[in-house]
Amino acid sequence: MKMVNIRSLLACVVWACALLGGGWAEGLELKPGMGWLKPGGEWNLRTPIRVLLAGDSLMQSLGPQMRDSLRGYTNLTLIPFGRKSTGLSRSDYYNWPRALKERLVADKPHLVIFWVGTNDPQGIYGKSGLGEPCSNAWQLAYLGKIREIFHLVQQHRARLILMGPPVVSDPKLDAQLATINKLMGWVCRKDGVCYVDTRSILSDSRGRFLAEGSLLSGRRVSLRTPDGVHITTGGNQRIMEHLLPYVSLELKRCFYTQPASGTAAKPGARSGAQLSGKSAAR
Repeated sequence: MKMVNIRSLLACVVWACALLGGGWAEGLELKPGMGWLKPGGEWNLRTPIRVLLAGDSLMQSLGPQMRDSLRGYTNLTLIPFGRKSTGLSRSDYYNWPRALKERLVADKPHLVIFWVGTNDPQGIYGKSGLGEPCSNAWQLAYLGKIREIFHLVQQHRARLILMGPPVVSDPKLDAQLATINKLMGWVCRKDGVCYVDTRSILSDSRGRFLAEGSLLSGRRVSLRTPDGVHITTGGNQRIMEHLLPYVSLELKRCFYTQPASGTAAKPGARSGAQLSGKSAAR
């Protein structure tokens, strides 16, 4: 009887479980437009909250829209930390665990929103020599890299929202990103991490690429840039409509108070979400 390749078998199990994955937030049904934190109103953060916005160029473009969507929240600072053309697979090009650890130590964020994956269908090189993107061995190695981020954020007592790669127009790349999306969804569900599936946000009911779509207001907007990968201002607005409930939930779990009716906010509270002076890479 031939010996079974344990690594391949485990990868197959992971893949089967990932097929059942998707957007997930600890069993709660979160709908677009839902939010507990109402700008300037019902919920006031008790102490200053710092939110680190880390990831690739998609996070860089989302940052300004997130600032606008969170305008009006007291005691909230957004810290942009994007690096274009980066991901988890090529730590020889950019080492996200090392860079993120530096920012966690320096900024001490309460919440980290991490968006990578679009640049990750590349070989994972190291002692094991895993070179084929999305192969069984590659998937196991990639899961390890995702969990390294989980453990790092947890060690620094911060909460985490992981965002998966969006649907793209190129069929080959999109198939690879779909695999990464399912892996992320599965491991987040298993490890109790909040996951936002951007593929479902930027695709039609059949999971196909959308160049344009509607916001909650009904207004039609362009969602994607001509390269079929990056996201327009309208697309980022649509993402924020879906992301805000998750952000609200995680911020609520950090530190908050619900003041009695007519109670003024704490003296010295900052008005509006702020983008800190730490600039993202261009």
